[in-house]
Amino acid sequence: MNRIGIDLGGTKIEGILTTDDPMNVLVRKRVSTEQENGYSQVLGNISGLIEELRSASDEQVKLGMGIPGVVNQSTKRVQQANAQCLIGEALEEDLTNRLGQGINIENDANCFVLSEALHGAGKGYQCVAGIIMGTGMGGGIVINGQPWKGRTGLAGEWGHASIEEPDGVLCWCGRKGCAENYLSGTGIQRIYREATGQDRSVASIHEGFLSGDSACKLVMDQVLNYFARSMANIMVHLEPDIIVIGGGVSNLPILYTEGLIRTNEIVFGTPLTKIVENQLGDSSGVHGAAALAV
Repeated sequence: MNRIGIDLGGTKIEGILTTDDPMNVLVRKRVSTEQENGYSQVLGNISGLIEELRSASDEQVKLGMGIPGVVNQSTKRVQQANAQCLIGEALEEDLTNRLGQGINIENDANCFVLSEALHGAGKGYQCVAGIIMGTGMGGGIVINGQPWKGRTGLAGEWGHASIEEPDGVLCWCGRKGCAENYLSGTGIQRIYREATGQDRSVASIHEGFLSGDSACKLVMDQVLNYFARSMANIMVHLEPDIIVIGGGVSNLPILYTEGLIRTNEIVFGTPLTKIVENQLGDSSGVHGAAALAV
């Protein structure tokens, strides 16, 4: 049976039609999310993309989707979503009714980690923790090839673990000091803006750090300390076999050198866990969604 995987992003929705092997792509298509036009528009765009991919299959398909939020395991409604129009909505039920078949909806970070655990940097490891450091910061856990979501679905949401309380930056979730506000691309740019009054891309900040720019060195020094705190928390509480980093910030080589050194300095009583860059790039999420299709 073929599979359809959907990766719902803030600005685009990516979909793939695969064989039963989620890495064997038959058709790939992207459409705009249009979340500024509300939930009904997003719902229509998702279902339209799925119907188009489904019509391209010469056999029945299974459906899976990753979203930038968490589906509460009790209420089956979306909670704590970066795409705010999804919050409180019964997305799985609404899509099932529109499409006439069931769909498995997971947090996009869970999809990313599963894909890396099965086919990427985490392949061969029993316990894989993953973090997406992009516009926001999400995370997930895969144990023995299966996502581990916890009681309500929040397990592995490292981006909302506080690393700077009680005077940290106020997060959109309503709490202060969340790691997302310091380690996401948006967070790193905010730190630079507050230090210099200017805007600069994360890649440019990293380049400035390497070339000796004083402001960039100050900012990256803070970022590396925050990174070490976040990684140390994961290691001590979960002790995974490997931590895989994704998202745009994962492209910074210094995370795997100086970031690892600083983490090692504050981890207590455990051998240092490997911290590595993802292998599957931006496609990790959509392949993970296809792998979770039902």
